[in-house]
Amino acid sequence: MTFKTFVKECNEKEVLKMLSIYIVSSWVLLQVLAVTWDPMGLPKISNTYLIIILLLGFPFYIYYIWHLKLAKAEKLKKVRISKKGKPKKSGFYKMYFSSMAVISGLCAVAAAFIIQNNFARNRILPEAVSTDKIAIMKFGNNTGDKVNDIIGKMTSDWIMHGITQYELGQVVSPEILGDYLGILNSETEEADEKEVLTQYFKPAKVIVGNYYLNKDELLFQCSIMDGNYDKTYISFEPITCDQGDPLVCIESLKQKILGYLITEVNPALSLEETPPKFEAYQYFIDAEANFGDNELHLELLNKAIEADPDYFEPKVMRVAYYYNNGDYEKADSLKNTIVPNSRSSARQINVLQTYNALLEGNNRSIYTHTLSEYKLAPFHMITNTGAMVVALQYVNKPEEVDSIFRMVTMEGMNLENCTQCKFRIYTQSLANIELKKYDEAITLLEPLTNVLDDMYLQRALMAALVRSGNIATLESQLERLKISNSNSYMQSALSFIAKEFLLLNDNERAREYFDRSSSLPNDEVDNSREAEAFYYLKEFDKAEPLFEQLHRSDPDDITTMARLAVCYHRNTKTKQALQLIEKISGTRSAYQFGSVDYALAQYYANIDNKSLSLQYLMKSIADGNTYTLMTFQNDPHFLPYLNDPEFNKIMTFWH
Repeated sequence: MTFKTFVKECNEKEVLKMLSIYIVSSWVLLQVLAVTWDPMGLPKISNTYLIIILLLGFPFYIYYIWHLKLAKAEKLKKVRISKKGKPKKSGFYKMYFSSMAVISGLCAVAAAFIIQNNFARNRILPEAVSTDKIAIMKFGNNTGDKVNDIIGKMTSDWIMHGITQYELGQVVSPEILGDYLGILNSETEEADEKEVLTQYFKPAKVIVGNYYLNKDELLFQCSIMDGNYDKTYISFEPITCDQGDPLVCIESLKQKILGYLITEVNPALSLEETPPKFEAYQYFIDAEANFGDNELHLELLNKAIEADPDYFEPKVMRVAYYYNNGDYEKADSLKNTIVPNSRSSARQINVLQTYNALLEGNNRSIYTHTLSEYKLAPFHMITNTGAMVVALQYVNKPEEVDSIFRMVTMEGMNLENCTQCKFRIYTQSLANIELKKYDEAITLLEPLTNVLDDMYLQRALMAALVRSGNIATLESQLERLKISNSNSYMQSALSFIAKEFLLLNDNERAREYFDRSSSLPNDEVDNSREAEAFYYLKEFDKAEPLFEQLHRSDPDDITTMARLAVCYHRNTKTKQALQLIEKISGTRSAYQFGSVDYALAQYYANIDNKSLSLQYLMKSIADGNTYTLMTFQNDPHFLPYLNDPEFNKIMTFWH
């Protein structure tokens, strides 16, 4: 069949007519969409999509015509059989599908060309995709004076410098965006700034802003939006400064932007409702890093507060500093000066309520508020450590400590230089000791105590070794400590070990270690270790003169008075004993957290008055005392009461 015959037959079978309908209808659709895309709120690229759809749909329409109009007629034709016995296709069939293949190829090429020019302009500009890009749009000059255009450039340059200096993201500056616009405008129709930004750079955030004149003052407004301009992350409070000194505004704005960018990485860790100034934030994170250096830690906190007086977190951390160092009055005074940024700041209010509870000695409330904070930021080292300490020492729930500890992995951390890591290991070890998991405590402590002479860590290891019966390792530890520590340090260690043996009712070993402690040359002016040894060995006649000497040098020390009162009572000096007990009772004041009642409980335990001892012990814990490695269940004074139901009530008082 010739092509002319094929066209004639197509015309007779109305194929050309049906193809014309498709082409004309497509043209009309394109014309209508070209006029209506803007009023209908459709993107300008909608026309391109429609052309591609119509081109790719044309071959399917041609096949549809065959299936609907021509296939039945072809079946009715007389079919010739080939020499192989198979039916031959008609000339019209071959010509029709050959033409459809050519048209399909042309449509595919045309569609690919359109896609290349509109969606993959790699020949013009590379498309960059990243999630850490931060675009800075040109700040709008709304002062009405073109001379002030330079302020906009200065602002974007200043912000860009801060972002790149602290590596907070890859910056797309107004100049880079202008270069792209210039290239695109020379190749295609005039490009829109927003369209180019979202299509080529795909930034995670866009910084936009304007500046105005209000009489003699400049006023800056700024927001940070997402890369598609669909969501505003934050709109900063307007910043004002003198017209003649715009850099004051620009620096203040930069600080706020940097503060937001660095704190929004993990908003759960930030107590702030508005970002702090970046300078203040730097001081604060340095303060956190130097937690173990009290003097430097406090200095950096004060600098952070000075740099940004509205910065909430360093104010709270400063309260914590004074609380942890026993200056409760100063901590309470500073706490009372802190006001949450707003009544709706639930986290800030919760943190302040935690410190209210701490300074009031309400351990249950401390636990509740600390756990609320922990649930929000379980991976934050300081928050995590605080939750461990509160669960163990404030409410005596050692079984809860392990799950909190495991929330923060210690793998790869430099434990020697990580103060919070030491606290976490110490607290986890104490919890293991309370749960009688001595081997786990030893495994956790030994790598750290082999390189550090930290007394708290060493004591925890000593307790685990004594209670597990691992005396050989204990002696090896003491030999190692003796090489690099003073006699007073070793006296303290030996005395602690002796009291651990008292808890095991092993009085013979306790005497051995007390004797070793007393036999060491004394580096100190007082004889406190020797006095303590005689006291716990119940040699009150020898202990009395030593405690009298200690009492004269520090007449207000409650523990010394209680020990001396026991000596007086046991040495039949009842009147002197009662006078000291009365004096102890008269020392009650704020922020003692049950220390007076605890001393009285020790006194009555040692003179075998169980009822009064437990009564004062209950008062002590109710007033905010804590369960430590040397108090309550770990205090030899109360060894006879450990299985008593009343003592158990004291141990579970805050449950």
